[in-house]
Amino acid sequence: MARSVPRKKETLLAYLARGIAMVHLDARRPGVVVPSQYAMDAHLRLNLSYRYGIPDLEVSDQRIQATLSFGGRPFRCILPWGCVFGITSHGTGDGQVWPEDLPVEVVHTMADRQNGMHAPAGGDRASRKPPLSAVADGGIHGEGDLKEEPRRAEPPEGAPRRHLRLVR
Repeated sequence: MARSVPRKKETLLAYLARGIAMVHLDARRPGVVVPSQYAMDAHLRLNLSYRYGIPDLEVSDQRIQATLSFGGRPFRCILPWGCVFGITSHGTGDGQVWPEDLPVEVVHTMADRQNGMHAPAGGDRASRKPPLSAVADGGIHGEGDLKEEPRRAEPPEGAPRRHLRLVR
């Protein structure tokens, strides 16, 4: 019997019920509205949580809408479901990936990391984004500044392990 693929909306709502949910999206897709400096990101990560008190957070059948803070400045984001290719739960470390929506750049980054290939020393940091399989706590979210956390090979002692499940 084929396993049912969880729908993105239901996955997000379930993760939000647990705490912070990180939405992984391709900001270049049609209909995406994010600050212009992130509009060309193939792998933009946005943290959402009911605890952030986002007054206009709306999760509909068509999209996610919310006013988020970028560098301390509010911006109303619109994220159609077609741009979302993964959702992870901060609290449990669980995650869902929808391969059909993965940007080719993310697939290549993941393959390069699995094959032990790394960007040359001194390479452009912006072109070396962490892969979906290594989501760090404290990325982009509803409050606070936009930042990328340092990567660690192993989580600190006592920290939950992050797990992503590839959905076909």
